[in-house]
Amino acid sequence: MKVNRVRQNVFPVAAAMIWGTSFVAQSVSADYVEAFTFNTARSIVAFLFLLVLCVVLRRMRSHGHDAVAKGVPQRKCDLLIGGICCGVALTVASNLQQKGLETTTSGKAGFITALYIVIVPIVGIFLKKKAPKAIWISVVLAVAGLYCLCITENLAITIGDFYVLLCSFCYAAHILVIDHFTQKVDGVELSCVQFLVCALLSAVGMIVMESPSWEAVMFCLGPILYVGVFSSG
Repeated sequence: MKVNRVRQNVFPVAAAMIWGTSFVAQSVSADYVEAFTFNTARSIVAFLFLLVLCVVLRRMRSHGHDAVAKGVPQRKCDLLIGGICCGVALTVASNLQQKGLETTTSGKAGFITALYIVIVPIVGIFLKKKAPKAIWISVVLAVAGLYCLCITENLAITIGDFYVLLCSFCYAAHILVIDHFTQKVDGVELSCVQFLVCALLSAVGMIVMESPSWEAVMFCLGPILYVGVFSSG
């Protein structure tokens, strides 16, 4: 019981810290590399990290470790389709977010991105899922907060804020897709495939639209490794 309570309190706080500090790492990286370049490098790191984790978990399961839960029964086609769908959504969302961080602050980007928490249940209404009153109160508070953070004296929203706002809708779609496929496949393996897809798609965007520099990537290698490893979940 005590172990469960520790997990319920510590894990959410740790996740919030990682999620918040990753915006700072992304903002620092935006000073050196463009969006597609950053997300290509970050996704490669995340894919390799999760690939190793998948191998370790499978070996532990095969040896019958009690501390490791059994994997979700899955079909390879579900894992592939789910990975592609999640990877496409993640590619669009993460690159919009990184593009926005080139011209907006990490604090504003974090708040606007967090609007997906409100968007997800609202979209659920169209999927015939009722939303409680607390959701509508959250909508009002989120819009008020967005106004205070993003609207300037001349009532204009910066282009960076707009990119991140679009990103929040994409992340909402990403979460809904993940929710669908995690019922069918292992979550870690799904995440591994989605980052592979994200790396490939971002690499195409990098080659076509940007001029990547190895020296620039090395300048922000620390933030890339941090975001790639700790935000890979």
